[in-house]
Order: sequence, then C-alpha cells, then structure tokens
Amino acid sequence: MARKLFFKSKAEKAVTPVTPVASVDTSVKSTVSRNSPIPKIEPRREVTHEAIAIRAFEIYLSGCGSDEQGNWLKAERELKSL
Repeated sequence: MARKLFFKSKAEKAVTPVTPVASVDTSVKSTVSRNSPIPKIEPRREVTHEAIAIRAFEIYLSGCGSDEQGNWLKAERELKSL
C-alpha cells in the first residue's frame, strides 16, 4: 500500500485563490464603553450626637455593652460604618 502525502504540490498552491483582507478604517476613533451602569454613590449621612447617644443607650439596655465610654465608642463606630 502506497503512502499518501498530504502536502499540496506547487501547482495546487498556485491555483488556490487568495481572499482579500477587509480594509480597516483608521479614521474612526473608538470610545470606551461600560458593560454596567455607573454605580450611584450615596453621600455619607452625618452621624449626630443624639444618634450616637440613642445607640449607646440601646447597647447599654441590651446588656452586652461595657462602661459608658465603651458603649459610646461602639455606637459611634457602628453608626459611622453604615
């Protein structure tokens, strides 16, 4: 059994048509687009003295707080992290 070669002969290569490459229009400038909407950034709300006092009292009433200053600092931390 004779081996079949899978290479094209020089005659077959010359006959193969060449497809032209589509020209690229370089005058058009592309713009960057987002795939998602721009996130809305909400302004931070101001934490008032009264809001901290109320939350510190709630911490005191829950029984899982510490002293007055510890409750105040914990309440302030919680409210500012929101």
